Amino acid sequence: MLFTLLLTAAAAPQATAPAATPSQEINYEQGQLGFAAMRSGRNDEAIAQLERSSAELPDDPARLINLGNAYARVGRMEEARATLRRAVELQQHFDLVLADGRVVDSRRAAIYALDRLEGRQTLSVAGN
Repeated sequence: MLFTLLLTAAAAPQATAPAATPSQEINYEQGQLGFAAMRSGRNDEAIAQLERSSAELPDDPARLINLGNAYARVGRMEEARATLRRAVELQQHFDLVLADGRVVDSRRAAIYALDRLEGRQTLSVAGN
């Protein structure tokens, strides 16, 4: 099962986040979220970037969601599940700008990604 890039382009400190351009990582150094690499299908590169970012961002939901998605894309499903579960369980959560420009709470985005991975597509990231 190939898991497609669904989620974070960037984290935003407020719900009224600026729109993200496709290669932008708002409030992060370039590459910390592996977004550009994932967007262009360079999943192993994205994983390397995201794993390097773990020292500075160990409990960052945006990093964990992207790492979980990247693991899934290369077939590392158990690591993907564990990483996405960790993002769901974090105390820290904030609004994220998704790849399509929508803004959603990071915990909700992580649940949605985990549900997609498990084949349960019952949640919608838009709305309540």
